[in-house]
Amino acid sequence: MEKGYGQIIAEAFVKALTWGITFSVISIISISIVLGMVKQDVKDAIDFAQKTAIENVMSAVLNYDVFSKIKQNTKEAIEFTATTVDKEIFSKHHSEKEASKK
Repeated sequence: MEKGYGQIIAEAFVKALTWGITFSVISIISISIVLGMVKQDVKDAIDFAQKTAIENVMSAVLNYDVFSKIKQNTKEAIEFTATTVDKEIFSKHHSEKEASKK
């Protein structure tokens, strides 16, 4: 018994559909695995670039001559502020004691 034209087309369509589904599933699984590996590599590359950039900027800034002057000025400003505040608190406390004794 010979197959008709419609039956041949139907069988070919079913075979193509089966292979298409199989190919799609294998492709999705493969792409997921590859993207998982690439994603980690990209993340590591970004982290490395970020750390390298920060280290380069810090070394450039810390080695710059002006930074030591800024650091010294900041230190002196903090010391001056602490001394001034301490004197004001002491003088205020001392004057309150004197006023309470009178």
